[in-house]
Amino acid sequence: MTPEIASLIRRMWSFSKALDLALVDEEIEKGFHAHIGHRHGERVAYIALSLGEKLKMSEDDLVALMVSGLLHDIGAVGGFRKYHGDTRLIREHCVLGSEIVSLFPEGDILAPAIRFHHETPDINHSALKQRPEDVPFLAKILALADRVDVALSRKVLKKADKDKLTRWVVDHNGGLFYPEVVPAFLKLAQQEAFWLDLEQPDLMHIAFQKLGVNSDLLLTDNVGTQFTAILAMTFADLIDQKSAFTARHSQSVSETVERLAKAVGWDEKAVETIRVAGLLHDLGKLSVPRKILDKPGHLDPDEIEVIRTHTYYTYRLLDEAGFPIQVVRWAAFHHERLDGTGYPFALAKDELDMGARLMTIADIFAALTEERPYRKALSEGVALDIMQKGAGTQVDPELMKVAWKALS
Repeated sequence: MTPEIASLIRRMWSFSKALDLALVDEEIEKGFHAHIGHRHGERVAYIALSLGEKLKMSEDDLVALMVSGLLHDIGAVGGFRKYHGDTRLIREHCVLGSEIVSLFPEGDILAPAIRFHHETPDINHSALKQRPEDVPFLAKILALADRVDVALSRKVLKKADKDKLTRWVVDHNGGLFYPEVVPAFLKLAQQEAFWLDLEQPDLMHIAFQKLGVNSDLLLTDNVGTQFTAILAMTFADLIDQKSAFTARHSQSVSETVERLAKAVGWDEKAVETIRVAGLLHDLGKLSVPRKILDKPGHLDPDEIEVIRTHTYYTYRLLDEAGFPIQVVRWAAFHHERLDGTGYPFALAKDELDMGARLMTIADIFAALTEERPYRKALSEGVALDIMQKGAGTQVDPELMKVAWKALS
């Protein structure tokens, strides 16, 4: 595996953690008729990779299995606004997920694996009723990995738990599980290390070790690649799908901060960098339940506390993905204030550079000019008037002068 491919996987692994945060939502679980445990995507990726190893698959296939596992439920988040709490989500997330990943590198391989990951040998239990002979082998592996992880609790497993799950797989061989994959799982289940690996916090490092890659050496600091642009746009859309009132918020913030950066004379590379940061600034919001995001009235203190965590998760997810520290900070600091009363780090003005200050202005402006559950969208002029009242405490007074010219 080349360092470039490994770096892309590192980035996707971190983004899959954002998907995992989004899946732990009661409306997703209602649509799936199942409890989706924490770290589902990365655990499915690891199980699928381990199965592929037992099946002596090529490195290219192992990489495809791992990435398919990481992203297999991306359609559940993409279809959230339309299908939340709806049992059609089981079928539709497979179709939508395959459409989304078709734009990614090796999309022609990833898309069929994700499209058919809820198929079974007994088509009565299949989401798309695909005949077994027409289901790609990668999808058959992914299907077993997915069902096994959903069946697993997140507690430390005892021998009786492992034996029970193994018997369940054997009992449903040829019904829920494809016979050509089950023997590989039975071999895997005999390894103590397999079960212990699943309990470890850094599965990516363990997975990369299996592939002979030192994950500690991966520095994916390039923002200007085509794939990063696709990934950023994809996840910006997924973030905005989470709420009925944020149809274009991430894109609006990105477009707004781009205009501001150009207005202060930044060069093309810097503008592109902060544009990507704008697209991803609310990545951590995938962890916030929809019932809080779309609550029509004022939030109670506990709900406010949940909302405030999203910037912290944005910071951690983008940092783990290997983005340059500038992108991480510009994206995650958009709720910091010059007077030091912002969150999540309570930074003071001397700790907030121009990019962070521009992002704060862009986020507030976009939010005020969009419709919310508790009010109608405001005009640009009214929004700027409101923001001006926070000049010197919340937002930079000199950059507000730029905002008046660039945004009004």
